[in-house]
Amino acid sequence: MKRTVPLLIAACCGVVLIITAFIPAMVSWGETATVWFDILAAIAFILGGGNLLKIHLKKVSDRAAGWAYSLITVLAFSITLTIGLTKWSVPPATDQERFGETFATLSLDDLPQSLTFSEQVDLDAKFAKEELPDSVKRQLKLKQEDGRIVSLTFRGWMKPGQAKELLAAHEILTWQSAIEAIAEKATAPKSLRGKVIYHADHEVLSATGVLTEENEKELLAMNNSGNWAEAVRKLTEKTDRKITFQLHEIPSQFTIPEKFAGQAKLVDQSLELTGPLTPAMQDAFTNIFPRSRPMSKKDTEGFVKKVASLEGELTEKQEQLFTALLGVSWNADQLISVLDEAGKSKPIEKTYRELLEEKQSGVRELEPTKPSTVPDIKLNEEQKKFIRDKVDDQQYDLDNLANDLKERGDWNDVQQQALSEFLQKAPTIGARNKLICLAITKGDSKLSDAQYSFLLEPYRIEHLWNEQIHKLLVDSHKMKYPWSGYYQQAGSPFWFAYEYAFKPLTATMFSLLAFYVASAAFRAFRAKNIEAFLLLGTAFIVLLGRTFAGAWLSSFVPDYLPMFRIENITIFIMSVVNTAGNRAIMIGISLGIVSTSLKILLGVDRSYLGSGED
Repeated sequence: MKRTVPLLIAACCGVVLIITAFIPAMVSWGETATVWFDILAAIAFILGGGNLLKIHLKKVSDRAAGWAYSLITVLAFSITLTIGLTKWSVPPATDQERFGETFATLSLDDLPQSLTFSEQVDLDAKFAKEELPDSVKRQLKLKQEDGRIVSLTFRGWMKPGQAKELLAAHEILTWQSAIEAIAEKATAPKSLRGKVIYHADHEVLSATGVLTEENEKELLAMNNSGNWAEAVRKLTEKTDRKITFQLHEIPSQFTIPEKFAGQAKLVDQSLELTGPLTPAMQDAFTNIFPRSRPMSKKDTEGFVKKVASLEGELTEKQEQLFTALLGVSWNADQLISVLDEAGKSKPIEKTYRELLEEKQSGVRELEPTKPSTVPDIKLNEEQKKFIRDKVDDQQYDLDNLANDLKERGDWNDVQQQALSEFLQKAPTIGARNKLICLAITKGDSKLSDAQYSFLLEPYRIEHLWNEQIHKLLVDSHKMKYPWSGYYQQAGSPFWFAYEYAFKPLTATMFSLLAFYVASAAFRAFRAKNIEAFLLLGTAFIVLLGRTFAGAWLSSFVPDYLPMFRIENITIFIMSVVNTAGNRAIMIGISLGIVSTSLKILLGVDRSYLGSGED
């Protein structure tokens, strides 16, 4: 029996995998067989580990020959297993930890009845047979009657990503129209949108930032008892915790944005937070440094003279490069073009329900969009002149540009967004100065310490501040899934053992092996016959072609005869001759695999059971 069972497992798995390789409809069989194979492999690893410990510990206990090596093997195995399973100092997976969010455990069944959304539909039953996206499996239910799907029911608020996955699951208007309808229903109230969400995969109610008293009342109005009410109160309590952080250096231009005045407070050198720092707050706190902008010729010359006047001066070539780099920036005409393009009315995308209605009414060629009812808005001459006058005026604050343009002509929210995005694409002055430093000091060109300090001081302040705010984001966040990271992640003990123990030992072993290979090659490559001579010559050419000496020895070969250079001969041997040989070997290996596999599947070869005998 102990030999029959492994034979049956090998035969069944092999047959299933062969079938799935040639019959696409049976692919799921192969996936199931692979899962069972992984389970059996895991058990085999456990048995193998136990057997390894048993054999080597017995050897150590009996003080048999080589027991010291057995002891090292046991210790190395135990240490690797321990640090691989415990995940000490492993940062959590970024897709699990949601910075700025606070969680309260809540099962799907404990959601209020008002968060159950239904849509009456009439869909083909085939949709029920198709597997739903993983993100909605627990929340979306399809009800069937008389071989048709008659309703869709969704529990909780639907996330944009879930709606997107469901719409992409079936590109059929009847399905997409139904999903679109239920997605509109399963949307959080406007006051809670983006602040409170339910994660069904983790069974938690989540709040971003601080949950206000008004938010709490609105949530409790849905259900003021049971686990839901307890989760809401717990969430409010968690988000209301106060945290104080000491800051090392605060930029002069930093102030708490009005939007986050209720969540953050600056007191001397400390930042007092209510609740965790959110990514939106991080962006607002770090986006305070002035961006590079067009400079007039006078301002450019003045800036270059300022750098040149410092200790060390500038060479003529450095001044020319400095001036050229400062001139590489956006200009007023580019901004005007972007704003005019943003002012053009864009076609409005039709909803899936509109498209379905058109199709049912007999329209053959469906248009996915319809004309916009909003007229085009173009900048007038006064607005254009204002932009050209102000963008290179270093005293003018570009944050006021939108309001000033609005006072001088037509303006809309799309243009406002386009202006903000355009200005944000420009590097900060600190980043610009850093790039200039790198370009000017390329090669032998240098700057003095005073020039470096003047140019890089803005970047130093910016970098230090960004690092502080990022640290606040992490420190204000309560870890939720500390074991979710990968054990081999950089900085983990397992990574440390691999980088600083396994790799050096491997390098040492192969370094020693290189001397053995050289010695063996010296014995084997004696040119006793033509085959040995060809082997010796080819090995010598390839060896030379991989070193600097080979390129130097054939450097006298003229450019019109490159094929006679040793490095090129090496490439030809490796890419043509060696590839042909490898293909012949691989064909032979493939035939051997097929032959051996058939013998195993048919039970002819039983050597993997420990013996070739019955």
